Amino acid sequence: MNVLTKTEATGAPANAPGRSFLRGTSWVVWRRNRTALLLLIGGTALFIAFCVYQRAMLVDFVNSSKGTELDQLLSNDEDRLGNAFFLLTSLPIILGVFLGAPLLAVEQENSTLRLTTTQSVPRMRVIGATLAVPLLTIAILTTLTSVAFTWMWRSVDTLFSGGDWWNTSVIYATGPLLVALALFATSFGILAGAVLRRSVAAMGVTFITLSVGAMMVKDSVALWFVTPHQISYPTGSEGANLKPGEVQVDNWVGTADGKLYGWGTCVRMTEAESAACVKKHGIVNEVVEYVKLDQLPAIQWSMTGILLALTAAMLAAAMWWMNRKSL
Repeated sequence: MNVLTKTEATGAPANAPGRSFLRGTSWVVWRRNRTALLLLIGGTALFIAFCVYQRAMLVDFVNSSKGTELDQLLSNDEDRLGNAFFLLTSLPIILGVFLGAPLLAVEQENSTLRLTTTQSVPRMRVIGATLAVPLLTIAILTTLTSVAFTWMWRSVDTLFSGGDWWNTSVIYATGPLLVALALFATSFGILAGAVLRRSVAAMGVTFITLSVGAMMVKDSVALWFVTPHQISYPTGSEGANLKPGEVQVDNWVGTADGKLYGWGTCVRMTEAESAACVKKHGIVNEVVEYVKLDQLPAIQWSMTGILLALTAAMLAAAMWWMNRKSL
C-alpha cells in the first residue's frame, strides 16, 4: 500500500515545485500523475511543432507552380497528414484507457484515497481534485492540439484526400470535437475505474467499449447533424458538377415532381424490365445529395454539445458512486 505523509495528503510543502500554481490536494494529484501528464505535455509540444513545420511546407507547395497544376497533395504530404489524422482519432481512446481508467481504480486498489480522507480532507474534495487536474490538463492540451492541427489542415483543406473531408477523419480530428471526444473518453474510463475498482479490468472495458463504439457510429453519426443539399440532373447526362469542398453523401433517382426512389430501384434487371420500371415510376432525374465544407463547424459544435453533456453526466455519476461506496 502506498503511504502518504500528512504533508502529502493535505498539501504541498512550502518549497515544493509548482507551489505557486497548485496547492493542497491539487498538488498531490499532480504529483501522483505527473509522469503521464508530463508525457502528454511533451507529446503535445512536439505535435504542435510538427504542425507549424508541416504547414510551412504545405503552403510552399500550394503556392508553387507545381502545386497550382495539381488538385491533390504529393504522396509524402498525404501520408504525413494521414498519419496525423490517425494519431488524433486514436488519442481519445488512448487517454481513456491509460489515463482515465486507472485514475480512480489505482487509488482504490492502493487504498490511497482511504488514507487521504483520514487527514481531515473531505472525501468529495479529494475526489474532485483527483478528477479536475487531469481533465483540465487534457482540455487545455487537446485544445492547443486541435487549434494547431486545424490551422495546418485548413491550408490544404480541399487538396487532402481529394477534398473528401466527409469520408476521412476530418470531422473528428479538427475543431472542438477533438477536445470533446478526449474529455468524453477519459470520463468514460474514469467511471469504469470507479465502478470496477480494478485498473486492468477498467482499462480493458474502456478500450473495448470505445473502440467498438467508434467503429459503429463513425461512418453514420455525422448525418444526424446535417441537412444535405441536393442537385438534380437528367438521367443519362454527364452528372453533377460538385465544387471543391462539396462531397457526395448519397444518390437517388427521382420523378419530375421531386419524388425520390433508391438508386437501385430499376437496377439489376434486363434492359426491357429496367425501361418498364423507369416508365412505371416516372423516373427522369438522378439526384445527388452532398454536403459543403462550410457545414463542418455546425456538425462539430452540435456533436460537441452532446458529448460534453454526456461527459458531465459520467463525471457526476463517478463522483456519486465514489461518495456512496466505502473506500
